Amino acid sequence: MFAERHTIKLPSEPKSFSIPTTKHQAISPVAVAQQWLTRLESVLKSNDIASLPNLMHQDSWWRDMLAFSWDLRTIHGLDKLSAYFSENLAHTAPSNFKLKDTGKFAPNVQSPIEGLEWVESMFSFETKVGRGKGMLRLVQGADGVWKGYMIYTALQELKGFEERAGELRPHGGNNSLVGGSVKGNWLDRRQRQVEFLDEEPAVLIVGAGQSGLNVGARLQNMGVSCLLVDRNDRVGDNWRNRYRTLVTHDPVQYTHMAFMPFPSNWPLFTPKDKLGDWFESYASLMELNVWTKTSIGSAVYDDASRKWTIKVIRDGKPRTLHPHHVVFATGHAGEAKVPSFPGQQDFQGTVYHASLHRDASLTGAAAGKKVVVVGTGNSGHDISQNYYENGATVTMLQRRGTYVISASKGLFMLHEGMYDESGPPTEDADICGQSLPIPAQFALNVDLTSRIAEREKETLDGLAKVGFKVDFGDDKSGIYRKYITRGGGYYIDVGCSQLIVDGKIAVKQSPGGISHFEKDALVLADGTRLEADVVVLATGYDNMRTSARKVFGDVVADRLKDVWDLDEEGEVNAMWRPSGMPGFWFMGGSLALCRTYSRFVALQIKAVEEGISR
Repeated sequence: MFAERHTIKLPSEPKSFSIPTTKHQAISPVAVAQQWLTRLESVLKSNDIASLPNLMHQDSWWRDMLAFSWDLRTIHGLDKLSAYFSENLAHTAPSNFKLKDTGKFAPNVQSPIEGLEWVESMFSFETKVGRGKGMLRLVQGADGVWKGYMIYTALQELKGFEERAGELRPHGGNNSLVGGSVKGNWLDRRQRQVEFLDEEPAVLIVGAGQSGLNVGARLQNMGVSCLLVDRNDRVGDNWRNRYRTLVTHDPVQYTHMAFMPFPSNWPLFTPKDKLGDWFESYASLMELNVWTKTSIGSAVYDDASRKWTIKVIRDGKPRTLHPHHVVFATGHAGEAKVPSFPGQQDFQGTVYHASLHRDASLTGAAAGKKVVVVGTGNSGHDISQNYYENGATVTMLQRRGTYVISASKGLFMLHEGMYDESGPPTEDADICGQSLPIPAQFALNVDLTSRIAEREKETLDGLAKVGFKVDFGDDKSGIYRKYITRGGGYYIDVGCSQLIVDGKIAVKQSPGGISHFEKDALVLADGTRLEADVVVLATGYDNMRTSARKVFGDVVADRLKDVWDLDEEGEVNAMWRPSGMPGFWFMGGSLALCRTYSRFVALQIKAVEEGISR
């Protein structure tokens, strides 16, 4: 049902919903945008909801991130938008709207798809409690009136609690022993801070990967004390401990972390161990308080005091903490999905989940082994390639279609002009990149996915010829919908597709999956028998809520919402926003999403801490 709800068709009739071509040369995007923004400010400041139809299209969209409510919302349709502002305008008091007047996002005319054109611009604004940025996209009807079609507002900082960066960076030049000889110099103070000898953390962040590190850096720069705990031996081990050949699947320009972009000579794609080292350096240089070799022993939340009582076990030693918030930052996926099959106990070979894979050369003599990899996502492809390159005979088992995009061509088309060497500042790119409602992003991606497919036609045709099923998604919008709704179902090709096309790695279709195991083979639902020495279950991961249940128990997990996929409005369920339980936040996603959304998680927590929101 939600899949259909979030599949929309954008208007493309020039006569009723675009800039009339006869007037195109006469349009001044700056004048159009400024006039509309001035009118918007007047309507919002005066709480004149009745005038919204003069500003907003009947089919308008407004994506709002914390500017008008303490949640991430997508409002579709004039009636719902009127109701949203009726509830929220009085206590937010928006003002001081200003167009961005230079750069890529100054007012300009864009044509996102054939037949649809709009005036687009970034702008800044203020509310009663903070400052924000947004994007406007205006269309002109047949009556010549310009109205808002897709508007974005996103809180960026709280007044009085701005991030201590740029012009607000800490001074750091005091040579005296702040606090006297007991607290000592910078190193002495850091050692006390890391151990939390003088205070308790306001926030406990579980997980010191990209999710925890980004949100920890944001929080500390807003003056919120936080402690990151991680069960691994070192920061970065969540990447180091993955399979040996892993590299990032997104280019470096897209994967910067908060406050600390990668150097200009960093490789386009980062090997896992190099990224792990970067995480470790980041934690040190950002002065994050991290306890490794630490796990959660027990956790209880008290609704009356709005505090947690959490026992952590650090290198075998217990300590009880009382944070106000927990950020669960263990990754966007939950526990590994490890299916079992009849007869599996009689199988004389090796069966393991992809999460346990390290390197085919380290698991014994791969040469001559018959390997079946169940699943055709990123991990399934990478592991298949790893086994093939170590001399194994590999068959991939595919139950349903997989979207395939190459790292050398299509992937760069996704980020072209935005996250590349010619792109705008990352902060501006992040605003623009998240400014469209997710259903609208899906719709616009249909054309882009088609162009990528044409560019990669030779590979896609080759895959189809050997029986690999390529799937572009329910609406043919490609990778982003697969990622944000399923967290998988795609492969960013770094070489395995050509091995499949060349017949070096076999593919077997089995919509019905696996029937059972025999001592030296697995048998598919259609009766096909595949001899195997090794079976790798690249079968994905469960909902992130399952990990929370395992760590925090049923009492906490039963209050939480399921994570990932989209809610009725088209926003991601429970991630980066209220989770269903006070004092508990889910944080996860790709490096880029963690950079962007860590700001919003930190803002929500800071607002609660300062009594700005509850």
